[in-house]
Amino acid sequence: MIGNRPAHRAAGLYDARRRSIGMTVYKPPLPAARNRYKGSSELREELPFPYEFDNLSYLGIQALSAWQVDRHIHEHFELCYVDEGQGWFSIDGDLYRVGQGDLFLTKPGECHQGASLGETYRLYYTGFLLTKSPKLEKDYYRLGRGRTVRDPSGRVKRLFDALFSEIEEAGPHSALMAESLFHQLLVRVIRLYRDAGLPDGDPEAGPLAPAMKELLHSLHEHAGIGVNAADLAKAHHLSRTHLEREFKRAFGMPLGKYIRTLCTDRAKYWLTETDDTITAIAERLGFSSLHSFSVFFKRRTGISPYAYRRPSLEKDEKR
Repeated sequence: MIGNRPAHRAAGLYDARRRSIGMTVYKPPLPAARNRYKGSSELREELPFPYEFDNLSYLGIQALSAWQVDRHIHEHFELCYVDEGQGWFSIDGDLYRVGQGDLFLTKPGECHQGASLGETYRLYYTGFLLTKSPKLEKDYYRLGRGRTVRDPSGRVKRLFDALFSEIEEAGPHSALMAESLFHQLLVRVIRLYRDAGLPDGDPEAGPLAPAMKELLHSLHEHAGIGVNAADLAKAHHLSRTHLEREFKRAFGMPLGKYIRTLCTDRAKYWLTETDDTITAIAERLGFSSLHSFSVFFKRRTGISPYAYRRPSLEKDEKR
């Protein structure tokens, strides 16, 4: 699982991630330039693809037995497939156990984390957007809380391997072949979820309206407590009543609750994954003062932003 880093979706990236030592990765020939990110829980290196895909943001394999990643969010879908070992992950508080042959998925804006269990763990992963595949995007957004599904045939692994091979050993029309394999992978995954009979997350059937997709992207791009339904309705040329009704139909929760949850998750992420001051984080989220941000955060989490950033202070604060 990858953190909410600066956007790289325009150029597809082969992403090899290491936490310090002991991790083996699937390595293509190294390019002249290399991007590196170092956070509190990971060391991430990004290697450019030779091609550009509309949907693909990154692709990689991790093989660190003691792997873990802290709570984070991102703006894209992320698919993970367990090739070896056992592990767990959580999405917004729901905990899932996963093992060999299982795959799991997170949607844009969901706060999630995970870790391996045991001495062996090998994980395929990819991040992607589906803005140019609206029917497929709708199906992925509509997945409910049942996020683990098994691939008994092993086709997901074979598609991953074929995609890596096509990227590394480029032949005639490799770009077309790689993109075709990637789309086969996405379709195979959504079929597995459907075949498993897992309930949808949305209360009603029907495609995700273009206005709702635009609204969702806008919310995640400009997350802040100052966002309100009236301004959003005006910006998207809808009545406030219609916008709020359609948002709840599409995403299963009121718009206001979604905004507050998004702000809380962004605050948690910035508090743990950056060195930005708490005042700067409050300003970025649109709070009028540090005090108002602290009140909001404590109401939502039970502790202050300061204690959340430094967990050792939590016990002292609750005494």
